[in-house]
Formats: sequence, structure tokens, C-alpha cells
Amino acid sequence: MAPPPAPQRLYRLRRRLLLVISLLVALVVASGAATVLTGLASRRAILEAHDLEVASRRAALLSVTAREQYIHEAHTIILRDRSHVAHHDAWVSELGDKLAELRPSLGAGAAAQLDDIGRASRELSELFAKEILPAIDRQDWHAVHHAHDRANALVDRMTEHADRLARHYDERALAAERRAEQFIRFALILATAVCALAAALALIAGRNLWRSFSTPLASLERVAERVATGDRSARVEPVAAVELAAVADAFNRMLDALSRAEASLVASERLAAVGRVAAGVAHEINNPIAVIRGYVKTMVKEAGTPELREELAILDEEAAACQRIAEELLMYARSPVLAPRPVQADELLRDAASHCDGPPGRGDPRLCVDAEPAFIAVDPLRIRQVVVNLVANAREATAGDEEIVVRGRRLDGGYLIEVLDRGAGVPDEARERLFEPFFTTRRDGTGLGLAVCYGLVTAHGGTIRAEPRPGGGSRFVVELPGVLVDEARESQERA
Repeated sequence: MAPPPAPQRLYRLRRRLLLVISLLVALVVASGAATVLTGLASRRAILEAHDLEVASRRAALLSVTAREQYIHEAHTIILRDRSHVAHHDAWVSELGDKLAELRPSLGAGAAAQLDDIGRASRELSELFAKEILPAIDRQDWHAVHHAHDRANALVDRMTEHADRLARHYDERALAAERRAEQFIRFALILATAVCALAAALALIAGRNLWRSFSTPLASLERVAERVATGDRSARVEPVAAVELAAVADAFNRMLDALSRAEASLVASERLAAVGRVAAGVAHEINNPIAVIRGYVKTMVKEAGTPELREELAILDEEAAACQRIAEELLMYARSPVLAPRPVQADELLRDAASHCDGPPGRGDPRLCVDAEPAFIAVDPLRIRQVVVNLVANAREATAGDEEIVVRGRRLDGGYLIEVLDRGAGVPDEARERLFEPFFTTRRDGTGLGLAVCYGLVTAHGGTIRAEPRPGGGSRFVVELPGVLVDEARESQERA
């Protein structure tokens, strides 16, 4: 034997959709934030590389400035006068300014080289001012030549340090450019990965969401096609999506209501057809039966022996039974004409119970009336006929020592009547057909009593049904909606 299918795990489409959208938004936000951060880092690295390139050019200009300082000293030596001293001092000042501009952007090692350039420049200036110029004034060319060699060494030292600073800045600028390239490359890789992940997530989630929608909708479409072809038993299978499960449940309830309405319509048409036939048959046989009973009564008067009179009485009794069946057929076939008026429900039920006679030859079951007082607008004769018929059926099914209960209760603007017995009860297979004409569970029944009750109750806008009574027996329930009358208003009208 195959194991039963595992129950479907319920889920909410809105929650899944919200989760997918949240993940996609989170990916977009993360990608955007990472792109912005890497873009800022790249921009910072690019600006740093630009600043370092500018600093490299400035460092390279230090060598030119140092040489300019030396050139003016050399011109002074060549011209043997002080015409270039002012120019020499200007270049010394400019070199100092350039050294001050470069100092904030240097590390400890590069700053030492910068300080060395400054010291060499000062030493060169002191050498020019204290030794070369006085030697020129004295025309001591040997001293000038010796000082010139020392000045040349200082200039070489200054240019060497300036070239190192320029290379230092170039290396840092190159490193900054590499970092900018790495940031840009990382941003591109991250954006590509996020786009690929978002596309994969959208594809997977979209496929799952499409299945979540398409499977129930396909089931609804199949069921609708089966119903359209005449299969009234088709129903939508259980759906795991909570939102669509409500739609499927409503669709199934609609189909159930449609099946019940269709069955009720078919039953009504069938009963109407039966009623028309029954009315015709009853009308045709009622007159002949009346004639037969008239002749039988005449023959009873003329009968000469008791045996003959007894046989004629039996004939008259059977003819009367046929006539009664014909009258019930006519009552069932005709639409009852109601004359509703306000009456006390408890008095109506007690009056109906008082007209219930037990079947001959059997003990009389106890009859208990438990009715809640209420003014109800009904046709009292028709409702009494219904109660009498139901109690008569209960007497048929109840032993002499059992109790039959007639109960009445208010019910949401209406009134509820119950007839309860402790008989054998109504079989389940017979309960659905119990109110059909000519259907009976008794050997001597006509199957018209409950059908007449059904017609009278439905004419009042109510319902009647049979249910098993807890503990054994039957429970016949008559619901009469909207029949309660305001007692104060009724008292005023009567006054």
C-alpha cells in the first residue's frame, strides 16, 4: 500500500516576494555603496598621484634652482665684480621657499634630504659671501679657485639630493596610480559580480514565484474546463500559497454551491413534474371513488346479512383510504395559499399536540411540549398541520413507554420548532430522500405526509430537515425565519 502523500508546506507569496525584493534592493544598495567608496578611494588615489607628480616636478626644479644659485656665483667669479650678487640672493630665497613648500608632504627620510639641501645651500651662500667675494676683492685667484671647487661639490650634493627627492615623489605617484587602478578594477569586478548575483537571484526567485502562481492558476483553469464539460465533481487541489489557497477555497465553495443549486433545481423540477402528474391523477380518480363509496353505502343499507354488511364496510374503508390519498396528492400538488397572522407560538404548539391521536392498538407515548412564548406571524392551520404530521410519524416510531418532545425556541428573529423521539431513527441513505413524494420507510405509508410538510414550511420561507438525535431516535427541525412580531406593537394594534 502506497504511503499517503506528505502534506504541503504552506507559504505566503507576499513574504517570498518581499524577501526577493529586499535581497535585490540590498544587493543594489551594497553595490552602490561599494562603487561609491571605491570611486572615492580611486579619486583620492588619483588626486594623490597628481599632487605627487606636481611635487616631483617641484623637486626636479630644486636642482635647477640650486644650479641657478651656483651659476650666479660663477658669473661673479668670471666677471670679477659684484653685479650678480643680488640675483644670487634672489635664487637663494626662492630655493628656501621651494624647500618650505615641499616639507609638509615628505616623510622622515625625504625630509632629511630636504634639510641637507637647505644646509648645502646655506653653506654655499656662506662660502660665496665669506670666501669668494673677499678673495675676488683681494684678487686672490688661487683662493677663488679653491673656493670654487668646494662650491661645485656643494652644488653636486644639492642636485643629487634634489634628484632623489624627484625619484621619491615619482615612486609615490606611481604607487598611487596603481592603487587607483586597483580600486577601479575592484569596483568593476564588484559591480559585475553583484549584477551576476542579482540576475541569478532574479532568475531563480522569478522561476519559483512563477511556479507559485502558475501551478494554482493552471489547476483553476483545468477545473473550470472540467466543470464546463459537465464534470460537477471537479475541485481545485490544495494550494500551498496562502493567498491563492483562499482563492482556491472560494472557487471550491462556489462549485459546491453551484452543485447544490443545480441539484435543488433538478429536484424542484422533478417534484413539480410529479406534482402536476399527481394532481391530474388525483382529480381523475377522486370522482370515481366518490361514486363507488356512494353505491357501497346504498348497498350496506340493503344488505341482508351481517357478513355482507361487514364486507361492504371494508370496501368503503379502503375506498376512503384511496380518497384520502387523492386528497393528499391534491394538497401536495397545489401551491398552498397562506393566511398568516400573529399567534402565540407556545399556544399553537400545545393546540397542535392536543390534536395528535396515537395509532390504534398501541400504547400512547408520552407527549411533552416545551415551547418558548413568542408572537409569530404564520398560518396557524398550516403550521399545526405540519406539527401534527411530524408528531404522528414520531408516534409510529416510538414505543409506548418513551417520550415525544415538541420544543419551540426563538431564533434570530425567527422561530425554531423541533419534534424529538426515541424511535429507531431514519437510515442515513433514506434521510436525503425523506421529503420526496411517494418515498416512505413504512409499509403502510403513502410517502406524501412529509412532502406536504416540506411544501407548507417552504411556503413560509422556512426549512425542514431530519437529523439523528443524540442518544438514539430522530430530530425533525423546522426553522421559520423572520416570523417574530413585536409583542408591544401587536398589543397596541389589538387594543
